[in-house]
Amino acid sequence: MKYCFISFTIFALFSSTSLAFADHSPKKMMRYMKAYSKLSITKKLGPYDINFKQYGTLPKAVETTVENKKFDQIFGDKFNIAAIVMKGNKIVYERYNNKRKMNSNTPLMGMSMSKTGASAAVGTLLCEGKIKSLDDVAGSYSPFLKTTPYADVTIKNILQMNSGVSPLGRDDEKQFNRHSRGTSDKFSGKASVRNALNFYIAAARKQGDKMNYHTSDALALSVLIEEVAGMPLSDFFYQKLYSKFGKDGYMHWTADKMGTTVSFSELTMTAKDWANFGKYLMEEKKSKSCLGSFFNEGVNNAVDTGNKNGSKYGYQSWVFNVNGKPEMVLQGHGGQFMVLNETTDTILLLISMSENYKAGNLFSNINKFSEKLN
Repeated sequence: MKYCFISFTIFALFSSTSLAFADHSPKKMMRYMKAYSKLSITKKLGPYDINFKQYGTLPKAVETTVENKKFDQIFGDKFNIAAIVMKGNKIVYERYNNKRKMNSNTPLMGMSMSKTGASAAVGTLLCEGKIKSLDDVAGSYSPFLKTTPYADVTIKNILQMNSGVSPLGRDDEKQFNRHSRGTSDKFSGKASVRNALNFYIAAARKQGDKMNYHTSDALALSVLIEEVAGMPLSDFFYQKLYSKFGKDGYMHWTADKMGTTVSFSELTMTAKDWANFGKYLMEEKKSKSCLGSFFNEGVNNAVDTGNKNGSKYGYQSWVFNVNGKPEMVLQGHGGQFMVLNETTDTILLLISMSENYKAGNLFSNINKFSEKLN
């Protein structure tokens, strides 16, 4: 394990005045992905100082692909960066965007799929007895959160983006993202997850009233995990979870200046280890282990999102109907998806620079794409 503090100089990938993390146009998303994939080599990410924790060394294995012309018709899109279909324990389809110099050894940032890494850490703490109940309030475990509007919010409501702390909508998310990373002129060198959370001095509405997908709840979970586990989320995830599913031996995750994990995004692993993570979670769910039961509960009691695609929200992951059954889906804003189809024992992983595939919009059709893999 290695802790890295990186001083950056301005370079061509990003603007000299603002790092446009919220801009997910294909070209900028691809630049963003490449910057994160090379973070441990270049030590650069735009003009700002940023922290991250690195675990292991970059993979140097023989590059792998598995061809399947049928699946290529759906997933061999110009916007695709990596695609994996795993049936049982076998990868039956594996492709990378060679034109973009992506391959099986490339660490890929999962965007908001990272949030499920945070929820898996909460589930693990619950299974270890360090968290007694998801109905307990966050302030009973976290001295910091006790001083915030999260003090009397249940852990379950935070997991389901149902804390009521953030105002409806996402108009103010940029300040949370930039302050927690330190990626703006205003917050450069001042990255702080806790200071970002202190933007809210009171809850916007009653908890459990309405789900609002927002960075703040994910950041609250990072602090909760750190204060309960006695180590940052990234350390806990690597020791307790990655050690069980990871095969390529490398991951990194962004942190603030104090080492607190920036939990709403930026967990970075190879595509195969992302798929291995999904497979691990699906096996836990199917076996109804303690961790599996935690995620099953999240799926079975998922809250309404109001989205036209019929999705619901569980414990920091989405729920779609696949083959007539609610299934857990990891999702990232730029077109990153992982579907855990327990009915067919199939994992579908897509990491993309845009959701607008020729075969259809991923956000609207990801469950239908998974059904086509039968």
